[in-house]
Amino acid sequence: MQNFISRTIAMLAILGFGSVAFADSYVEVWTCKLVDEKTIEDVQAANSKWLAFVRENVSEDIASSVITSVVGDSDSFVFVDTYPDLETWAKTKTRLEDGDTDELFEGVTDCSENTLHRVRPTE
Repeated sequence: MQNFISRTIAMLAILGFGSVAFADSYVEVWTCKLVDEKTIEDVQAANSKWLAFVRENVSEDIASSVITSVVGDSDSFVFVDTYPDLETWAKTKTRLEDGDTDELFEGVTDCSENTLHRVRPTE
């Protein structure tokens, strides 16, 4: 049930954020848990550094959010990364393959799965 709630919150955020931020964008969603004794503030700090890195090295048009539940499992959260197009997403993955940012999340998060979505706003 908690997984369903987390996914529902993530999808609502994706649809709302994605349609405002970019037309026909791509959104990657990572489902994660906090590592023992870490806080969501630790996650936010790591994600801010990650976002600065990809914006500097790939594209200023990349956005990222950390989504937490208001009610329910407070140890789980999702990352929602928004890309203006599939090419930018692919360039980001290629740039990150060298591991420049791996240490940012080590010991802070445990991400079990990710999915990539295409966002097409309804007109």
